[in-house]
Amino acid sequence: MPDGYSRRNFLKLSAALLAGGAAIASPGKARAIGYVPPQGGPVTESKGYCPFCQVRCTYTARVQDGKILSVTGDAGNYWTGGAMCPKGMSILELMDSPFRITEPMFHEADGSWRRISYEEAVAMTAERLKAVRDKYGDKGGNRVALTMPLWDCLESEIAALMTLRTVGSVQAMPPGETCVSTASNMLGLMLGVNSGSTQVDELLKAETVVLWGANVNDLYPPYTRWLKAAREHGARILYIDPRRTRTSLWCDRQFRPQPGTDGVLALGAIRWVLEQGAYDEERARFQIEDFENLAPQTEKFTLERVAEVTKLSQEEILSFYQALAESRRTIVWLGGSLSRQTNGITTARTIILLQALRDNLIGEGKGMLTFQSGKPGGGEELVDHFFGENKTPKMNFRRLRMTMEKKNLDVLFLNSSYRRNPDALGVRKAIEKVPFVVHMGFFLDEESEVSTLFIPAAFGPESQGCGYGNENQVAWREKLVQAPGSCVPAWQFYRDVGRRLDPERYPDFKDPEALCRMLQQLVPSWKGLSVERMRASSTVTWPLFEEGAGERTGTVFSEGKLLTPTGKMTVADRVFGGIDRWDYPKGHPAARDGKKEFPLILTQGKQLWHWQQTLTNFARSMAQFSNGRFVQVNPRTAEELGLVQNDKVMLETVKGGLECWVDITENVLPGAVFTPANCCRTTPLAENRSDSICDILPNYWDRISAQHNCTGCRLRKL
Repeated sequence: MPDGYSRRNFLKLSAALLAGGAAIASPGKARAIGYVPPQGGPVTESKGYCPFCQVRCTYTARVQDGKILSVTGDAGNYWTGGAMCPKGMSILELMDSPFRITEPMFHEADGSWRRISYEEAVAMTAERLKAVRDKYGDKGGNRVALTMPLWDCLESEIAALMTLRTVGSVQAMPPGETCVSTASNMLGLMLGVNSGSTQVDELLKAETVVLWGANVNDLYPPYTRWLKAAREHGARILYIDPRRTRTSLWCDRQFRPQPGTDGVLALGAIRWVLEQGAYDEERARFQIEDFENLAPQTEKFTLERVAEVTKLSQEEILSFYQALAESRRTIVWLGGSLSRQTNGITTARTIILLQALRDNLIGEGKGMLTFQSGKPGGGEELVDHFFGENKTPKMNFRRLRMTMEKKNLDVLFLNSSYRRNPDALGVRKAIEKVPFVVHMGFFLDEESEVSTLFIPAAFGPESQGCGYGNENQVAWREKLVQAPGSCVPAWQFYRDVGRRLDPERYPDFKDPEALCRMLQQLVPSWKGLSVERMRASSTVTWPLFEEGAGERTGTVFSEGKLLTPTGKMTVADRVFGGIDRWDYPKGHPAARDGKKEFPLILTQGKQLWHWQQTLTNFARSMAQFSNGRFVQVNPRTAEELGLVQNDKVMLETVKGGLECWVDITENVLPGAVFTPANCCRTTPLAENRSDSICDILPNYWDRISAQHNCTGCRLRKL
């Protein structure tokens, strides 16, 4: 166990993680409306998948008398080995939750809710969309938008995109703008593929694995098995993260630079590798178009400067650089945290260039892994088949927010949480200016508060469909049980609205299987992804251009070169400039715009037992591991501020403050603060209750995405 890792936290996290390896039974009490305990009929087994994170764990469900008795991790799943984490196992409790809303409701002007029928809800939504189309014609598309994703299934996303197209809209906001969009775009720019360039099982062929901000054990617990297997195969695992986490326990060594300084560590690595001649120039030039720019652009990032900025010792830095120089096969796993800083573009580009310089992108045991979904393509291709090729540019969320603020948006389908975005209170005020907001959800949460219409959604086991995850894998799920009340899967709601608006173009499919078969028939990359093949396997990897074709394994660079138009990447990009432009994240205490009254570095992130800011906050089984809104600070920082364990403080930024309790631990660095991202104000469970941390995060963007980490903050004792 690394020095300073809290035994209390370790035991608590261990208990939570161990829960993921076992089956979990449905709660014994009848809690949902209309719940009837099993009566002793035959027990059947069927498979499904967890809808939460991108690992896309699959499971076997035992069903009796229309009720799920238990779910058990699918041991036949090559990627997970049958593991599931606590948040995934909470789905049965969430399905039967007494807090679940099971009927459509209309939000009256006085703030009260009026129950309406599903048919009324569909008609009301269709009428609003038709009014936009009638009033604005071809120009009405930008007055209707949808926030993604729809976690029910891939078919739900496709159905929603087609509904938007009935009024000429393509404005579906991806969640990646507050997650991994920066890394995704830089990988696309420099490698020609906007997700991982290899697969997680390639870790077994690597000599060195660098987890660069990738807290695998907390965020992707089932993938811990691949770290274990990699070590057993002789790989050395290096972990770069300012905070000690459970992932620290699985690594050979951890490096803890100051938050927001990863780019300097990478820039210095390139300078050192060039200086030492620890590279093959021919291979480097094969992948880097303007190779001659590397040396001048990294020249100022000396060992002394790297140490000064990162606060790592020169000995630590050299040991890291030497490990990279000695490794013939290195895989870098990029964590989502790198995309959540305004210098993330430079950081991601520099790490990719470092991999290219060391010839660690193409081949076995080499490449990049990411913390993102690996979403298969083809969905928009199918939509274009029915509605024609789209030539309308898409908004990002920043532009959508401005559109809402100017009262130029008439209809918003609010699926993902607005609390994902920095300055969440400002986003909320913008949404409140939209005259008709439709929210598909499960509970009366913050999203329902700003909605006109609430549509009760179905949980995954209450509908069939396919879900996607890392490695471009696709998993199939059968409908296991009937949803309570008038709860409907998203694909059904959007299909019913779309068919009402445009029955001539909107395809008439009865269920996700029918839509998936259209995808297989009409989209070349799905030809080999038949429903039958998905049913027979835990997961199948996209793309498959021929029926019966073998799935891709290993690197995407099967022809031995990058997939960019030129087959190369550049150091100095015409849009993003050179990598020598590195600077501290915006608002960082050490940045030029940093404010001395906010001297601490604020970081936030997910925890093992919670997913995003919504669903799992309503599960008592998850609340037992929660501690409400807390801030972790280093003992040295606590002493300087006169704080002791469990003190109540106000965590403050330039945007406002949240009340927290103090957890003093060596797991965070001096001068830094960590707080969880997932708390929810509207949950009835006190252990999970707090205003969103995004309420007090400034609205900082890089050129691509919204940012969450490394702004300045302070703690004021209450």
